[in-house]
Amino acid sequence: MLNFKIKKQIFLNCLSAVQGASEKKGSMPIISNLLIESIENNLIKVSATDLEISIVTYCNAEIISEGKTTVNSKKIYNIIKEFPESKEKKDKDEDLFIKFIENEAGVVTISYKKTVFKLTTVPASDYPTIINFESEDNFNIELKTFKTLISKVILSTAASEDTKRNLTGVYFVLEEADGKDYLRLVATDGHRLSLAQSEINYNGKKDGGIYDLLKTGVIIPRKILTEVLKLDKEGFIKILINSNNVIFEFEKQSDNLNKNTKLISRLIEGKFPDYNTVLPKDGYKTSIINTKNFYNSIKMVSLLAEEKSHSIELSFSENNLLIKTVNTNIGEGSDELEINYKGEPISIKLNSRYIMDFISNINENNLSVKFNTIYTPFVIEPYIISEHASDSNDNTGKTNNNAVKPMQVIGIFMPMRY
Repeated sequence: MLNFKIKKQIFLNCLSAVQGASEKKGSMPIISNLLIESIENNLIKVSATDLEISIVTYCNAEIISEGKTTVNSKKIYNIIKEFPESKEKKDKDEDLFIKFIENEAGVVTISYKKTVFKLTTVPASDYPTIINFESEDNFNIELKTFKTLISKVILSTAASEDTKRNLTGVYFVLEEADGKDYLRLVATDGHRLSLAQSEINYNGKKDGGIYDLLKTGVIIPRKILTEVLKLDKEGFIKILINSNNVIFEFEKQSDNLNKNTKLISRLIEGKFPDYNTVLPKDGYKTSIINTKNFYNSIKMVSLLAEEKSHSIELSFSENNLLIKTVNTNIGEGSDELEINYKGEPISIKLNSRYIMDFISNINENNLSVKFNTIYTPFVIEPYIISEHASDSNDNTGKTNNNAVKPMQVIGIFMPMRY
């Protein structure tokens, strides 16, 4: 029977890391539970799965007797979270540990000082098998960079599988330019598209395996990427991919080999749309707009936008932008911004929520806004002055997309019909 002692914060961190993979309401009660088991070197392994994604993590504990069992994920997390921290120096070390004891009847007792809880369990033998694979065919990326890429695109995934399942994930593809490797992430729901990429030091094999998969592109579910964003860690993340699954493993978390936190998911089957057809072409008109002012103005005007369409109209004229919305049932609102624009006047109708979602993840002071007609895609990029800036703009307000400038983040939005 499993019996161990563990410090509250260590156990709480472990339980917190896996909560997103446990099914709160499902057809199989067992997947509302966590699998907790003792392994070598005084480690506890905690696993959770909803049959689509899985999370496995490890924590140090004093193992008194070995074993494994399953307990309700939400209940044990809430119990451990509510146990008070000891602030009195006179407390004995014994009082600083949570005791986890399973008896022969399959009941787990969790105690901390004088507080005692008893939880029923389900046999560990009934728990679903969690997919795992190891391969030297993998690559690393700095976790901070990886989370930044995900945060730039994830809001553009389709929220409901009532549409197309291949739009509910993020497309990962490996691109090469000027002899450098870039990891590109793309997401779209059919109305908007976000693209972000970063140069990486690809250290995997460049023939077959994961390299071929990434050159073709794979679709990774939104849910597992949301869990990556939640984890507060530093260092590098190792990415392993086969034809059906992906594993994100946090490097150098533990001195024990293969005892790092792993996030595991099935890949989404299907083909991702050809997003290259909507990337901006040569000759697009360009405007430079202050990021904060643009966001605040849209946010204010959209207070009166229709609740279903969130429609606003952007009217560009020389060095001026009029942002307006008309709601036939309530009224109308407008605001004007001073901008950098020299092109012909044009008015474009867009979804304000989509624009704000994208802008909220941009840290640069200014945006480059590109458009052509009221029917072609409306494009937003962070405006970064570089050595190629003079090559990418001309005096007509039009962009030259042949300039050598690696794309880092871009948002594309389809105009709404009048």
